[in-house]
Amino acid sequence: MSNIEKIKKMAKGIYNRPIQIGYEGKKTNQRKEGEEWTDARGRSWIIKDGKRKQITKVPPRGFDKCNDCERLVLKTIDQQTYDRFQRCQYCQMEFEANLHQEGKWNDWVKEQEEKRWESVLAEYETEMKEISKDKGAFDKTIANAIANNEHRK
Repeated sequence: MSNIEKIKKMAKGIYNRPIQIGYEGKKTNQRKEGEEWTDARGRSWIIKDGKRKQITKVPPRGFDKCNDCERLVLKTIDQQTYDRFQRCQYCQMEFEANLHQEGKWNDWVKEQEEKRWESVLAEYETEMKEISKDKGAFDKTIANAIANNEHRK
């Protein structure tokens, strides 16, 4: 359809779409510095330094620093390594490579296993102490019933 045909239809009063008269833009609330609010989705916001920032309950990651290189621990793999050895993964790999070169790696692995088993043993002992303190841990009536039943066979 050409423009001339469109103009002829408009002159006759035939329109293909509704006529829009005027426009009202989206209204935005002007917030002040330090003002907090919650949007329709339930998220909390605050204005800091003239910028809108979301308030989250989860603290930002990266407070841990590698003890060797002092970089922030941001990646998940670095965080897992940091939790075990207080180093980022790269520094831990370098540390283990140095142990290999010095011939001390097997001793270090043995020491790590001993520490792990000591913690397992300590946990086991605390569990056993709790069970022994608990008077209802062993029901003698059930044990006697089982013993008598076995005796009769």
